[in-house]
Amino acid sequence: MISRRVCLAAVVALGLTACFGSGPEAAVQGFYGAVAEGNTDKAMGFLALESVSANEMIMVKGKIQMMVAAGKTQMDANGGLQGVKITNQQEQGENALRVQLEILFKNGKTDQDSMNLVKQKDGWKIKL
Repeated sequence: MISRRVCLAAVVALGLTACFGSGPEAAVQGFYGAVAEGNTDKAMGFLALESVSANEMIMVKGKIQMMVAAGKTQMDANGGLQGVKITNQQEQGENALRVQLEILFKNGKTDQDSMNLVKQKDGWKIKL
């Protein structure tokens, strides 16, 4: 008979995988969650930046800071972020997707967005 500890550990592991998985939806939700928090460094973790040089990274981070600030302002003006879901996805090759999103705000409004994602060694990332 399996002990309660083993069962609990399995349930927790499955739950964490579902919440923090590296699939396309997890990448999109994680990115928008970081923007809602105003956390540029966290948002950058969801972006495909492998090919960005150290010199370019300074400029890229500055642009992402502005983007995160603008996104947070929009989300705050709509009562905050309630959620994000992928409404459509199209394969763009073996390791690339184009996704359409619905962004849900706490005041009941919605917005639409689309983005490209690429699969890298550490999971799905948003392509700039």
